[in-house]
Amino acid sequence: MGAIFNASAMQIVQIHHYAENLHSSEVDKLYQDDAVWIISSSFIIFTMHSGFGLLESGSVSAKDEVNIMVKNVVDVVFGGLSYWSCGFGFSYGDYEPWRNPYIGFGKFFYDPTRDYDSRESINQEGWSYASFLFQLSLATTASTIVSGAVAERAKLKSYILLGCIVIIIQALPAHWVWDKEGVFYKKGVVDFAGCSAVHMVGGIIGLIATVYLKPRRNRFSEDSVHQMSSPTNALLGTFLLWWGWFGINAGSVWGITGGRWRLGARAAVATIMASIGGGATAITISFVKTKKLQVNFLINGILSSIVSITAICAVSRPWHALVIGSISSVFSIAILPVLDRLHIDDPVGIVPIHLTSSIWGMIAVGIFCEQDKYLTSATNNMSGLLYSWSFDLLLVQLLCTFTILLYSAATGFLALFLISKSPLGLRVTDYEEQIGADVIEHGLAGTNVARYVLEKPLSTRTFQTVTKAITKWKMLAKKKSRQKRMEAAKIKREAEQETFAQANGAALANGNGATPNGNGNVLHHRNNATNNTNTTNSNGAGPPKRNSVHAFNNQVAPLAVSSTVTTARNAPSTGRRAESTAIEMEGGPVPTAPAPQKAAPVEDVPTSSAAVQRQPSWESKPSSATSRKSISITSATSVSTGTATALSVGQSESRPSTVSATSLASRKSKNSTLGKFVKAPAPRALSPPMDNPPNPPTTDV
Repeated sequence: MGAIFNASAMQIVQIHHYAENLHSSEVDKLYQDDAVWIISSSFIIFTMHSGFGLLESGSVSAKDEVNIMVKNVVDVVFGGLSYWSCGFGFSYGDYEPWRNPYIGFGKFFYDPTRDYDSRESINQEGWSYASFLFQLSLATTASTIVSGAVAERAKLKSYILLGCIVIIIQALPAHWVWDKEGVFYKKGVVDFAGCSAVHMVGGIIGLIATVYLKPRRNRFSEDSVHQMSSPTNALLGTFLLWWGWFGINAGSVWGITGGRWRLGARAAVATIMASIGGGATAITISFVKTKKLQVNFLINGILSSIVSITAICAVSRPWHALVIGSISSVFSIAILPVLDRLHIDDPVGIVPIHLTSSIWGMIAVGIFCEQDKYLTSATNNMSGLLYSWSFDLLLVQLLCTFTILLYSAATGFLALFLISKSPLGLRVTDYEEQIGADVIEHGLAGTNVARYVLEKPLSTRTFQTVTKAITKWKMLAKKKSRQKRMEAAKIKREAEQETFAQANGAALANGNGATPNGNGNVLHHRNNATNNTNTTNSNGAGPPKRNSVHAFNNQVAPLAVSSTVTTARNAPSTGRRAESTAIEMEGGPVPTAPAPQKAAPVEDVPTSSAAVQRQPSWESKPSSATSRKSISITSATSVSTGTATALSVGQSESRPSTVSATSLASRKSKNSTLGKFVKAPAPRALSPPMDNPPNPPTTDV
């Protein structure tokens, strides 16, 4: 087992475990211990996305805080999909025919079970799952860094595409620095926890993005004041990131066996000492410069110091970390006025936290790196300027830094340019930026907009513009919703009409010309093919033809003139109860039905028989100059004679009637229908029925 712990043969980044070719129960234990270590570290790293979200949402305007949290979610979702399908293969693909120092090939759509399907490789299968999870957690943080740089200005759909591209861009520097065939790995570069391959890539792309998108609306105007929407959330996010960096730095030793637990412990101590130095320096500068403790100074000082220590964390002494963190804090605060002077709008502090700190961190390795006494391969058998008086490692670090900066800036700019020229577009419009992404992208309004007004006082003109824009947006939303409801109602009505037409067609095909209306009554329709009776009015217009006298007794014929239908209850001048349906018509005379061949005289018909007679109504009143005619069907219930139905036709007294009187009578049963023509009362508005109506009067026939 002594060969297992050969320090000169052990690689720190263990995509393939160092005991891969050994098989014993002790080897199984080595796999288990190392896998549990990096899996636990991956869980801690994953919580950093919560920290990024809180930090960014607390640093941007209140009208965009929900949108920036959503972007951190999609970084994991779509960034993880991109890394699984392509990113991991470009970083650590080991397809031998195409193996080269610049890009990996193979392991696309990664499936360790597919690659290790034998029982002898069961340990390596489990280790592959653990290492993939750890690398995925690191890679997605690169795209999260960019989300802060484009805050409040990038469209959500465009950002999703940009995040996927950033993952692919980051895959190549990871191959150069960590793969055993990588160009800078072979030269001896030292970067334990992604100072160059993660933070530098995300930082330089973030800088290019914020310059390309240009500043936020009125960001550098004279009366503009950049404030955090929620300093509390920003500080809480800082604590979560602080916690998560222990997982990155301590987990980057890739296990605890083979003496690597020592490096993990050193990395954890270096992390806390660097943050102590950076925080103390930031607080001191803030008090000296502003007489107050500025929250953004404190956040930048702590986080930038942790970023700067990631490259050397596993071999750093405590005082190394303290010095490196303090210097990084100075750089992060000193760069702020430079950005303002150049009108570079960095809402979350991506440049001071990730870019300047990562550059200083890579340079610090060339100065402070010390070769480990037991694991000399951890630093590729090289030391920094303080311990070797050699510039070799410093030159390698500078070359790696310059190459990654140039490559990431070029590819990042190309991605931004292509997305901005695509149909998606990249930057939101001035109107959308003024309203806020919470409203435009997610439909959230009210509280966030109100908080923005309190956060940053607006002029009267600007306030009116914002209010009008919000009102217009809400009105458009309501109008669109109303149109959808109307279209749905129209479709439903057309379907009902089509169904009704089909039912009528079926009834006409049967030859009876009548269909039930669902209420027990019969609706009669025209049937010109079978009706041979035709009665014309004074204007020569023929009414609808009738099939039988019985049909006429139960309906009012459809008229070819415009009509108004009203229902009147309780005549105004009497206490008698009467239900009448009056149809008022403007235009030609009222058509009449053909007389039967045999009709009994009206005066001989008892109250139990049916009769039709034309006579003036006792309720008629002089009408206006406009000629009006009315047909009313009045049903009255008599105590002694049962139920009687009266069909009356009335017209205005300003014009003589042109309707010929026709009498119809037919003997029926005891409770038969009595019909007569009478002059109808004036139409009245619809009123609810009475619960206990009075007894209706009897009508003389």
